[in-house]
Amino acid sequence: MSVPDPNTFSLDINDPEDAELIEYFLGELPEKVDFINAAVDRADLESLQRIAHQLKGAAPGFGFPAIGTAAKELEGSIRELGESGDDIANVRAQIEGLTSLCQSYISSNPFQK
Repeated sequence: MSVPDPNTFSLDINDPEDAELIEYFLGELPEKVDFINAAVDRADLESLQRIAHQLKGAAPGFGFPAIGTAAKELEGSIRELGESGDDIANVRAQIEGLTSLCQSYISSNPFQK
């Protein structure tokens, strides 16, 4: 997965309303990453699929389509795992890709004080 420039958003960061959405999403993103990591530590595929589903739906609307795409791919792979009975290790690369992408946006958050 290629990582987009974390300083680019699909919303206009110079528009006050768009900037508010971007800031809100970036403020919530560390908690989402922590939730993903906790689900991985517990090998909790159900929780991992739920957070992937939430990010798939929310991220594009807040200006982060790359996160939405990565989350969609992860959600689909987890669904396939559930059907095959495989374990979380089989989607480890996708999990790491999603969390790395999220971390790149978190670390370049223009609203961080």
